[in-house]
Amino acid sequence: MAEEGALARLKRDLEEIVRDRLADWPPQWEGYHWPGYTWEHTLRVRNLALRLACEEGADETVVDLAALLHDIEKPVGREHAAAGARWARRELLARAVEESLAERVASAIGSHAGGNTVRHPIENLVLGDADLIDANFGLVGVWRFITIRAGHGAAVPETVEGFDDWLPRKDELLSLLHTESGMTVAEQRRERMHRFCADVEDALAGERTNGLMALVEHINARHARGGIFEQLPELRRIAQQSGEPRAVAACQRLAEEAAGEA
Repeated sequence: MAEEGALARLKRDLEEIVRDRLADWPPQWEGYHWPGYTWEHTLRVRNLALRLACEEGADETVVDLAALLHDIEKPVGREHAAAGARWARRELLARAVEESLAERVASAIGSHAGGNTVRHPIENLVLGDADLIDANFGLVGVWRFITIRAGHGAAVPETVEGFDDWLPRKDELLSLLHTESGMTVAEQRRERMHRFCADVEDALAGERTNGLMALVEHINARHARGGIFEQLPELRRIAQQSGEPRAVAACQRLAEEAAGEA
């Protein structure tokens, strides 16, 4: 499997499997998951994990494969990391991947959901940090919070008022990060989400609809399906139509975070 062409074919094969498994899982709202979320989360984690891998000197092949497969067994629930590690080890070996590579990929998947310690390999730490950051920090994190609240029946004012309780809980998660690069990204995203939430709270308190509030209202209304990549074109249109630079900048930052560039 050392051949570059064979590795590329392997990744394409695995991408199809993961997409088929997760693109529409679950078929209906389930806890913190909704159709369209898990597959796009996988893509975002992969983008960010590869960026962190480059900055931390981690093996990018291990990180790439582990990030792609890290939620393959998400339907299992709480034990999805261990189940995903078993799946990855079995399927990679069945595809003639070297045992050492298969084991390293499986190890990273197995510890990604809160199981990492400073003794784990850097590839494990990179994946764990990318997964934690995507779910909790930045405008991606705000988008997820709005969507989850809307899925459970919250109206926009109730969700915005909930920022004050939600943001401190996110801040506490910074202590769970293991890499310097991950901490840098998380701190930058934390600052962005605090600023965004404060601006939206000001708009709500002033009983006015501005470009940022219009973005929140759109995300709230479109919570049932889809994800950031699907919503971005319309969000950009709303921001441009509002003529508010902060709304335009927020959409740009959201796109950059989704691509792992910010």
